[in-house]
Amino acid sequence: MLSAKCRHLSITLTLQLQTMYFCRIVYLCVLFLNSFIFVPIPVFAEDFPKPSHEMLQQVARLKAKELILIDYHIHLRGGMTAEKAFDWERQSGIKSGVLENTGKDWPLSDNEKLAAFIENAQQFPLLIGIQVNDRDWYKTTDRKLLAKLDYILADTMIMNDETGKPQKLWLENQYEIQDIPVWLERYWRHCQTVVNEPITILANPTYLPPRVEQYYDTFWTEERMSQFLDAGIKNGVAFEIQSPSKFPKRAFIKLALKKGAKLTIGRNNHNDHREELKRSLDLLEELNITTNNLLILPRQPLR
Repeated sequence: MLSAKCRHLSITLTLQLQTMYFCRIVYLCVLFLNSFIFVPIPVFAEDFPKPSHEMLQQVARLKAKELILIDYHIHLRGGMTAEKAFDWERQSGIKSGVLENTGKDWPLSDNEKLAAFIENAQQFPLLIGIQVNDRDWYKTTDRKLLAKLDYILADTMIMNDETGKPQKLWLENQYEIQDIPVWLERYWRHCQTVVNEPITILANPTYLPPRVEQYYDTFWTEERMSQFLDAGIKNGVAFEIQSPSKFPKRAFIKLALKKGAKLTIGRNNHNDHREELKRSLDLLEELNITTNNLLILPRQPLR
């Protein structure tokens, strides 16, 4: 009788322990699964841009040389979305970095809009950045939001006039250049200001507006390019080879490689049309640029 009761008690205790262990395992599994952040899998539309066969061949040649290709300059504007950027990455083999313009009178004109932009872009596993257009951006932007970004991009194409009013240098009908040498010296000081800001990438480096483009070689001397590159290298800034732009020219890129500066590629799109990045990829091939010469940023976990 006692032996039967002992066996019954043993079976009961065993079942209870098994139940406890099972519940514990389920609990740990729930915690484990909750630790993941699930990213929605997009349904790719048939009308999304598709890379050409020639581009895919060029990307394959570069990847055969172990290059890691990242386009950091994809604006979410003109129909371009984070989903389309992710689809382009999947099809082209070039990683996507998405961004939008910040500053007064720009799409991300305050911290609330910046927060919404980041939240939207985080739905996909993309690098996320901003393009800063106001020169006091690092004083006015919420640092907690900046910490959520993978990179910060700037260019020298917006310069304040003598009164402090921003001038979009590509819109030449909106400003005057009365004394070209004086204007160029002021522009040089502006370039030095931008490259010394806490940015990650300088887009379209050595840009000059069409009105003074004829002075490119006399303005962007080797000495000046060297000073510009040295400032960027010291500040940890990479220099972009922008595909739609003629800037920077080969002399600047060769000097950047000689000095050990980091380079990036980018499209600076205005819509969601296909961008082959031909100039950028051609220069990577022609100048035998390696992954060591490129800025390679890891994707940060969603935060």
